[in-house]
Amino acid sequence: MAMSQTGWIAIGLGARLVMFAALAMSVQLKYRNRTKYDYGPFDNFNQLQSYTYAVAAAAIGMAGSVLQTPVSVYLLCKRKLVTSASVLLLDISMYTDIVVTVVLASGVGAGFGATDDVLQYVNHWRKTWSWYDNDTSRDLVDYYHKGAIAIVFLLVGMVLSLAATVVSTRLRTRASNDSDDF
Repeated sequence: MAMSQTGWIAIGLGARLVMFAALAMSVQLKYRNRTKYDYGPFDNFNQLQSYTYAVAAAAIGMAGSVLQTPVSVYLLCKRKLVTSASVLLLDISMYTDIVVTVVLASGVGAGFGATDDVLQYVNHWRKTWSWYDNDTSRDLVDYYHKGAIAIVFLLVGMVLSLAATVVSTRLRTRASNDSDDF
């Protein structure tokens, strides 16, 4: 059974709203993640640029979701009336979704890649300098594991953005087929 255009629009709207929530959780978890110890003049040495990029990607994704929500509500209210303005909105929506999905995917890759690399360095340091303060290394391992949790929420947001991209592409294709009938 084929799904109606209203159903597709509602799925896209739902994906965008849940995506916004997942990305907000990612940003919140990243900024609440702290180390247990104060490292003095070397404070924030454990902050990775990749985490900053992941937070920026999440912010871009949230902005895209906020900007796309009124378009989805407009299309949901308008239903079957396809005009040139609707087709233009669907074009903008589709390309915005594609850009947001690519930015989120690169943020996920950067976040997971950096976390894995740094955890390998910390674990090597723990094995090499086992006689040294092990609490510090455990503190850093805990910090990076919590950072990986924030990246998992970014991954969820990216998958939902991909779903919204599929929906907006399907709607755009359907609208171009409907506009050819005029």
